[in-house]
Amino acid sequence: MEMSAILIDTYVSEVGRRLPVKTRADIQAEIRSTLQDMLEERSQKTGKPVDDELIFETLKEYGAPEKVAATYLGERYLIGPHLYPIFMLVLRIVLIVIGVLAAITLGITAYQTTITPVNALETILRVGTNLVATAMTVLGNIVLIFAILEWALFKAGSKLEIKGFPKEKEWDPRSLLNLSPSNQVKLGETIAEIVGCFAAILIFNFYPQIIGFTPSLNGVVGSGNWAIGFGSATFTPLLSQAFFYYVPYLTIVWSLTILLDIFLLRMGHWNVLARISLIGLKGISLLIAALMLSGPSILAISAQSLVSSIGDATAANTLMTLINGAVHLALWLAIIGGSIEIIRLIVRLVTNDLPPQVAVKN
Repeated sequence: MEMSAILIDTYVSEVGRRLPVKTRADIQAEIRSTLQDMLEERSQKTGKPVDDELIFETLKEYGAPEKVAATYLGERYLIGPHLYPIFMLVLRIVLIVIGVLAAITLGITAYQTTITPVNALETILRVGTNLVATAMTVLGNIVLIFAILEWALFKAGSKLEIKGFPKEKEWDPRSLLNLSPSNQVKLGETIAEIVGCFAAILIFNFYPQIIGFTPSLNGVVGSGNWAIGFGSATFTPLLSQAFFYYVPYLTIVWSLTILLDIFLLRMGHWNVLARISLIGLKGISLLIAALMLSGPSILAISAQSLVSSIGDATAANTLMTLINGAVHLALWLAIIGGSIEIIRLIVRLVTNDLPPQVAVKN
């Protein structure tokens, strides 16, 4: 593919990713057709063939991708056209996570309860009410956060220099050359990572009681207690207090990862700052995994505690050995995989992102 076609496709793609899905294809086709007509007209007037310089000149006149996309989004309130696509994306992700947790809670409750028409309806109404209340609270918080961002970032205009966010400055079409395939953000993987981090924050900070064993798990979920007497059954947590010592630090890493992913979704491509930030987050995660491996056991269960649930000492010892082995293997894989990922990121940073003279010095 010629460079001219690549530039046009990259520009149209940058505009399109800021537009709603249902209208994206039509608008992209319209923009591509308009640009081609402009290029043909300028080529005929100047008597010169369509080359990169003519494309750069035409794209600069047509406008920055975020500004062109904003003309198709219409007027917004509280959250402007710059942030609105990301706001909707985050909102969808959060609501999906809340819905999945509500479905899990409903399933557990239904499984552990003798179903009758009366208590089935009562359970559905209770879970539904909690889901609506939680969704409204989360929605209010998200709207507040994005409204503050809108006020702080975009009302400040050119006075606020935050890399990666739109600001009042002259757009250079040559920046499209930096959007190589290796620097493109993978939308599916990034969204999946946001969902995973958000779910981890919710579970380990607000619903740790679901991680364990009990014949009456619905009672544990409902009360939020670590140990619940239900006849002769008690809840046995899987993770020890040694693990929850690391949860605040993990929560910081997960939160920063979500912010970095939102930053990447907004830009659509990797840059030096994003790669350095990811290397730092990977390094912190690597350190936490190493501390978990070398520190006190992160498991709260033991062979003795499993005997009361299983009733067989030999089976309990075998199961405990398997669980300990799986945990250690998972931590070692996290350390090895994290180390390889950091090396890969550093290599890509030096070869793809840094200017040639900087890469040579390093």
